[in-house]
Amino acid sequence: MQFKTILTRYLTVIRHSIFLLGSLFVCQSAVLAQPVDSIDSAKILKSPKPENNVELISFLQEANDSEKFLFFREAFEKQKIHLFKNPTQYFDEEFPLIDYVQAWFLLSQARQQPKDLNTQNEIQNFLIKHKNDYIAEQLRTDWLLVMASYWNEHNQWKTFNSERKQLLWNKSDPNIVCWDLYHTISSRKTISKNLANEALSIINAPQYKGNNICRKVSSALIKKVPSTAFTRLVILIQQGRISEARSVLNTLIQKKRLPARASRLAFNSPAKWYRTYRNKLATQNKHVRLIAAYRLTSVDIDQSVRVANSLNGKLNKAEKSALWGRLGYVGAINHNPNALQWYAKGGQSVCSGPYSALPSDCIQWQARAALRIRDWKKLNHFIANMPANMAKQENWAYWRGRALVEIGHPEQAPQYWQSISTKRTFYGKLASEALGQSFYYSGNETVEATPEAIDSMGKNPSLQRAKYFYDIGLFVEGNREWQWGIRTMNAPELLAAAQWAEKHSLLHRAINTAIKVAEHYPLEHELLYPRPFEDEIEEFAEKAEIDDNWVYGLMRQESRFIAAAKSNVGANGLMQIMPATAKWIAKQLEIEDFKPEKIYEIETNIYFGTSYLRSLLNRLDNKLILATAGYNAGPNRASRWQQSLLQVSEGAIFIETIPFTETRYYVQNVLANTVEYAYEQDQKITSFRRWLGEIDPKADTTTEEKI
Repeated sequence: MQFKTILTRYLTVIRHSIFLLGSLFVCQSAVLAQPVDSIDSAKILKSPKPENNVELISFLQEANDSEKFLFFREAFEKQKIHLFKNPTQYFDEEFPLIDYVQAWFLLSQARQQPKDLNTQNEIQNFLIKHKNDYIAEQLRTDWLLVMASYWNEHNQWKTFNSERKQLLWNKSDPNIVCWDLYHTISSRKTISKNLANEALSIINAPQYKGNNICRKVSSALIKKVPSTAFTRLVILIQQGRISEARSVLNTLIQKKRLPARASRLAFNSPAKWYRTYRNKLATQNKHVRLIAAYRLTSVDIDQSVRVANSLNGKLNKAEKSALWGRLGYVGAINHNPNALQWYAKGGQSVCSGPYSALPSDCIQWQARAALRIRDWKKLNHFIANMPANMAKQENWAYWRGRALVEIGHPEQAPQYWQSISTKRTFYGKLASEALGQSFYYSGNETVEATPEAIDSMGKNPSLQRAKYFYDIGLFVEGNREWQWGIRTMNAPELLAAAQWAEKHSLLHRAINTAIKVAEHYPLEHELLYPRPFEDEIEEFAEKAEIDDNWVYGLMRQESRFIAAAKSNVGANGLMQIMPATAKWIAKQLEIEDFKPEKIYEIETNIYFGTSYLRSLLNRLDNKLILATAGYNAGPNRASRWQQSLLQVSEGAIFIETIPFTETRYYVQNVLANTVEYAYEQDQKITSFRRWLGEIDPKADTTTEEKI
C-alpha cells in the first residue's frame, strides 16, 4: 500500500508539472488572440488595397501561420477580408485552421455580392466538401444570416428553408428563427390570430431578448396586427427594454389606442404619475394604470401594489395572472415578506399567459418565497403544481422531499431524493445524505481508456483543431470544435477524449468531458477534480489562512484552471479577478508598481485571489457561503442578503434564495467542489448539510471598503 501511495503521488507530481508547463504556454499564447501588435493592423485594414502595403507584405512573409490567422480573423471581423484576393495563399496547406480562412473569405464575398452565382456555387462546394466538419455548420449559419434579407426581398425563401433544414446545431438560432418569422409575417396580407399569438410568444421569450431581427418581427407584427402592441409593450417593460418599449408606446398613442399625456407620464416618470393621480387612481385609464404598475415595480413596489389594487375587478384572467405574478416575483427576489400575498392575488394561473415575461422564474420564485420562510406546506404545494420538467429539476426534487418530511410524510421523500442521489452536484450531495448514503464521488475500481484509444483521439480532426484554437488563446472557437468532435461519442470514447485532453494539459475539456462519462463509469477522482498549481495554491492559501480545498473548488468553477481565461465581463486569470478588484487588492497588499497585465501571471493571480478571499471571510462573518457569494456578486450584496433574513437560515435555504441566478449556481458548485477536494485529501466531512451551517442575520458583517 505504501509503495502504491508513493507511486501515485510521484505520477501526480509529474502530471502537475506537465500541466503547469502547458498552462504557462496557454497564458503566454493568449496574447496572440488580441489584434496582432507586430503591425498596425487597424491602419492597414483602412487601406482600399491592403495587400499592397509594404509593412503587411513583410509581416506575411515573416509571421508564422498562427499570427497570420489572427490577422485575417481581425480582417474578417472588421469586414475587410474581401479586400484580399486569396488569403489562404499565405498559409501552409497543412495548417489546421486554413479552412476557417477560406470560409471567412467566401462569406465576405457573399456579403459584398449577394447576386454572384460563382460565390454561391463556391459556398455550396465548400459545404459539401466539409459536410462532417463544424466549419460547414458555422458557414451555413452565417451564410443564411448574410443572405436572409436578399432572399426575402427576391422571393427566394425556399433556398433559406432548404439550407436551414441541413443545420444540425443552429436550426433554432434566434436570428434564424426570427428571420423565418419576419418573412412569414411580412409576406402575408393578413395575419391570423393564432399566428400573431405564436409570433408574440416566440419573440417575447427570454432567449430572444434584444435580438435585432426579432425587433423587425415585432415592428412588422404590430403594423399588421395592432392589437398585439399592448402585450408587447408590457413584456418589454418587464424585460427592462425601455427604448424598444417607448417605440411601441408611441405607436399605440399614434393609433389613438392610449391617451398621450397620461401614458407618457406613466411610462417615463412613473413616480411623478403616481404622485399626480394617487388620490384618484380608480378614475384613470385601465391600460395607463397597467403601464404605471409595471414601471413602478422597479421604483417603489408598494406604490405598484396600490395601483394594482385599484384595478381589482377591471382585469381579465391573463392580465391579473401576469400583473400579480410580476409583483410577487419582484417581491420574492427582493426578499419582501409580502411576496406570497401578492402571488396569491394572481389566482391559480398566476405567472401564466401572454403578459408574463418570465413565467418559469416567476413560478420558481413563488416556491423560493415559501422556502425562505420555511412554510413547508405551501412549498410542497407549489412544487407539486410546477410543470413536470421543472419539478424534476435537482433543486425542486430535493426540496420536495424535504417538504414532505417536514409536514409529516417522510415515507414519500425517498422517491424524490433517489432520482438525484447519484449526482455529484450540490443537491445530489444533499439528497444522498438525506438517504443515509455517501455524498462523495466514489472512484473505487476506476475505469480508464486504453493507451490506443487515447492516442486515437489525437487523429480526430475536430479535437486537433480545438487544441490549436486553445493553443492560440481562442477558447470559444476551441470549445465549439471540441463539442462538435465529441457530439456522437459513446461513453468509452468520451473517456478516451477526456484522458487525451488531460494528457495535453486541457484540464477544462478533461473535466467537462469526464463529467458526461462519470454518469456511466467510476472514474479516477483526479480526472474530475485535478489539483494543478499545487505548490502555489498551498503556499498562498496558507499565507492567507484559508482552506486550499476552497481555493481549488472556486478555481475549478471560475476558470476550469485556464490561466489565460477572460470572462465576458472582464474578469481575468485562474481566479477570475476583475481589474478594479485587482487594483484594490494591490493597494491593500501595498504593491505600488502593480500593472494590470500581471494578473495573468499564475503566482500573482493566486496571491491576489487568496488574499481577497481572506478579506471576504473577515468582512462576512467568516462564513464560506457569504464569502463565496461575495466573491461572485460583491461583498455588499452578500451582506445585504444576509441582513435581510427574518431569522437564522439553514445554509442550503440561504443559497437557494440568492436573487442572482449566476451567483446561486456559483455558490452551489464551488461548495460542492470544495468538499470533493477535501475528501481527496482525507479531510472527510461527515455531514454536508451541517458543514454548510447557518446564516445569522444579526451577525456582524462589514462592507465599508468600496471596490
